[in-house]
Amino acid sequence: MLKTIMKVFKGVMIGCAFSMLAGSSASSTTLSQLGLGYGKEFRGNKDISQFELYYRHPLSYKKKLGDVWNLSTALEFGGAVIDEQDSENSSTGRLSLMPQIMLSPNDAINVIVGIGTGFMMGETEFTDHNLGGPFFFSSKVGFQLVLGKHLGLEYNFYHQSNAGIYDYNASLNMHCVSLSYQF
Repeated sequence: MLKTIMKVFKGVMIGCAFSMLAGSSASSTTLSQLGLGYGKEFRGNKDISQFELYYRHPLSYKKKLGDVWNLSTALEFGGAVIDEQDSENSSTGRLSLMPQIMLSPNDAINVIVGIGTGFMMGETEFTDHNLGGPFFFSSKVGFQLVLGKHLGLEYNFYHQSNAGIYDYNASLNMHCVSLSYQF
């Protein structure tokens, strides 16, 4: 079953890459973003943290919602190093793909909601915190403050879980902050 899931995941990633290329010319008013963030587990094993690098590419679907709100879509590719402080276990890496919806009341604030999937490379078991296996689902809810033409400051609640497909499913629940560069 895991092999089937991984094949589907690879197909989704390839399809999203082609979609991203096709939609890039239609979304010239929304900027791409490159971000660097830090997150800390706040439930379970509080010694787990992550450093994340992400690329958020705007997609072509946009809509005006009434007089105030604008809705736009994006696709986020993320990579992170997950580490447990003072542990003898090695760090692990994760790669993820997350379609996102952004709601904006103005040019200074974005509300971000995303649901995606990914896989971990390396150890998935930490002290008192077993993530179960390499495949996972993830979600993100937060907001971004746009600080001028190129910078953004972001807070997100990040959740990662395998949805019970493995024997263990401790999940990650993190408060994350990041700084992004828009281009």
